[in-house]
Amino acid sequence: MRLPLFDETSLLEKTAHAPALSALRPGLFYTAVEQSSVAISITDPQANIVYTNLAFRQLTGYSEAELTGINHNLLASRQTPKRNYREMWNSITQGLSWVGQLINKRKDGSLYLAEVSISPIFSPDGQIEHYLGMHKDISDSYALMQRLRNQMTLIAAVLNNVPAPVIVLDEHDNIVMDNLAYKTLCADCGGGELLAELGYPANKTQLAEGERVSLNHCGVTRTFGMSIWPLSEVNEEVSRFFTNVAPPRTLITLIDDSERQRQRAQQRLEQLKHRLASGKLLAAIRESLDAAMVQLSGPLNMLAAARRLNPNGDTHPGLDAAWQEGQQALARLQACRPSLEQEEHDFWSVGDVLQDLSDLYQPRIRGLGKLSWHCRPEILLGWGQRHQVLASLSLWLDRCLTLAGEHPSTPLNIAISAYAQDNAFFFTLQDNLSMHPVQTAAQPQTFTTPGHGMELRLIQTLIGNHQGMIDIHTQAEGGTHLTLRLPLPAKLFRHPVIAGES
Repeated sequence: MRLPLFDETSLLEKTAHAPALSALRPGLFYTAVEQSSVAISITDPQANIVYTNLAFRQLTGYSEAELTGINHNLLASRQTPKRNYREMWNSITQGLSWVGQLINKRKDGSLYLAEVSISPIFSPDGQIEHYLGMHKDISDSYALMQRLRNQMTLIAAVLNNVPAPVIVLDEHDNIVMDNLAYKTLCADCGGGELLAELGYPANKTQLAEGERVSLNHCGVTRTFGMSIWPLSEVNEEVSRFFTNVAPPRTLITLIDDSERQRQRAQQRLEQLKHRLASGKLLAAIRESLDAAMVQLSGPLNMLAAARRLNPNGDTHPGLDAAWQEGQQALARLQACRPSLEQEEHDFWSVGDVLQDLSDLYQPRIRGLGKLSWHCRPEILLGWGQRHQVLASLSLWLDRCLTLAGEHPSTPLNIAISAYAQDNAFFFTLQDNLSMHPVQTAAQPQTFTTPGHGMELRLIQTLIGNHQGMIDIHTQAEGGTHLTLRLPLPAKLFRHPVIAGES
């Protein structure tokens, strides 16, 4: 292939204002090539060496006499694939330059990786006359690159074996690196970008301060937190060569707090169960003692009447002794009645009470039917002893579960609602369980069978301790409707949240 020769006249015109080449010291070009730090060789078209500079001889370890007239394949090693040489010769024999890497061998037998650039030199008639080769030893830079690659591979291997999800972000909060645990977690949570679903970077400040975020996928709730650290990095951009200022990056480790949160929730529910059981037991003891006192009052009243019937005013020792012993027994029973004031009267969230009730009973009701609840408005405050009110609601659900167990063919359906009205707040509990005969709260003595009367009497005891009222009746479509009315202090009812205003 013939290439056009350069136009000498044009070249002289372009360099008219430059120092004339003839004015330069004779032999300057030879001296420049000889003293160049780049290893240079010139060969004939058959690759026989006709010239090498000092840098080339220092690189290869051969003297000028040992190289001159020798074919360039003297430096070849068996480590370079033959296809590389074929590509090289295909290019330069067509008059094209070639740049590539060759593994060469020095005189002492050591190998080095050379980046070689070969350009054809043409005669005045356009024939390839020589080849100019420039060689650069890139062994050190290649070793550094491989070391960096090995370190990156090692880092990736370490990160992928870290059980915690790890993410690295650039200055624009784009993910530049993540590990296998994070990828797996994203797949487990629906396949989306989990970091964005957790609210990063929109809520990065709150997340950096330890805020936990819960995600629900396929009915399973998982709770996550984040540990966030800034990363210092060496810059890679040419424009920052002299400043050495790198863009900031961020390292994030996700903390799956689901199990700990589950354990905390379970522990809280266990404590709540224990507290409710204690409250129910106290109410049951108080109710039993009240019943015993009522039963004891009858004979005492009869003894008192008999004493008053003595026309002569004479005392009867037997009657007097029996009446006094009865009075003492009544006083002992009165002294044994436990107090229901187990906690301070205070404000509390009605919605939180209903959520606690749902958390406690959903696992038990799930196999029998469903339990639903709503609070109007969602932010509504109640007043009184929180756990006593919760125990009252719990007692009614206990009654529902007892009756549902007696009639397993009917799916259980319980709906609870809460609202505020007329200086009071209300709970309504509706179920699809029939109660025969139809009774109201004014006739609680008729509810005497297990699962019916005891729960209702205990509810009356607890709600009565709050100066509240209950109402119970059957619904036309079947089932029972229970309403608990709990008063609010008049001076406090002006608060819009307490009053039920949205």
